[in-house]
Amino acid sequence: MRLRVALVVSLGAAMLLSLLFVPAVRGKLAALGAQGHSTGRVDPPPSKDRVDIASQLAPPLPRLAAPADPAAIQPPVSTSFFGWAFLDESTGAITGSANMATGTNTTESMVKPWIAADYLRQLDQQGETPTETALSDLTKMIIHSDDEIAQQYYEADGGDAVIQRLISMCGLSNTTVFPAWWSMTAMTPQDAVRYGRCLDNGTAAGKKWTPWLLDTMKHVEGGVQDQISVTMQGGHWGIIDGLPANLVPDTSIKNGWTYYASDGWHVNCLAINPAWVLNVMVRVQGDAIVPSVPASVCQSVAQQLTIIPKYRSVSHAMLAP
Repeated sequence: MRLRVALVVSLGAAMLLSLLFVPAVRGKLAALGAQGHSTGRVDPPPSKDRVDIASQLAPPLPRLAAPADPAAIQPPVSTSFFGWAFLDESTGAITGSANMATGTNTTESMVKPWIAADYLRQLDQQGETPTETALSDLTKMIIHSDDEIAQQYYEADGGDAVIQRLISMCGLSNTTVFPAWWSMTAMTPQDAVRYGRCLDNGTAAGKKWTPWLLDTMKHVEGGVQDQISVTMQGGHWGIIDGLPANLVPDTSIKNGWTYYASDGWHVNCLAINPAWVLNVMVRVQGDAIVPSVPASVCQSVAQQLTIIPKYRSVSHAMLAP
């Protein structure tokens, strides 16, 4: 009798446990089935620590940099003179052609931003503000390369003294004044990038007018074909045409060019970016009526100095450290 009672009690307890256990098992199996019948694998729930790398890393942008071998930078056409210099603003280092410190070219219109800067700085030092007419004149002198206006302000500010101040204030070591003729100022590529840095760092125009000057130099107008007159000349070509698109909006430019019957085109290209200053000087024989060939040299040097970083996209997700 006791044995029978014990057996009945044991069977009852087993049945009760099974009723409690089976629904829980079924619930877990149902949950597993709902998460994926095709793989039979249960993925962990989404975590706030998961990071999609592809959505956070943008491709690196092209930039200009000094080359490992400066001698490898060569003009794409035959030239009678070729020189260039590149100033890295982060280090102050100047790299360039073998003749960057000795070879000279006439500056031509490349010196016009200095004429404007010299006028504005001196006026500000006297506590005066330029008239609207003066600002309009200086704007035309830079964006249209107006020679007559340049001559007017050059003479008003002392003639040769204007270029002498350029040399002393900007620390130029191999630039020569040509008496009573601003465009014939002789300058090396090395001095040209120092001149560009002088425009950029506020020494030339002063703190107040430097932003205006650099912005005006970003709006130079006219293509290489637009050599219309001494008051309307095209200067938006050269280095600017060889830059990656991402660098163009922040780059100020001023080119200088004149054709001489004796030795052809004298062309200089100056570009100023917050990260660097680049100058290219070139003389090309020939009787072309526009400086398209020397302009292509400036463009080519900018292209040769361009670094396009390699980029490998990452599309998988990783756990944040």
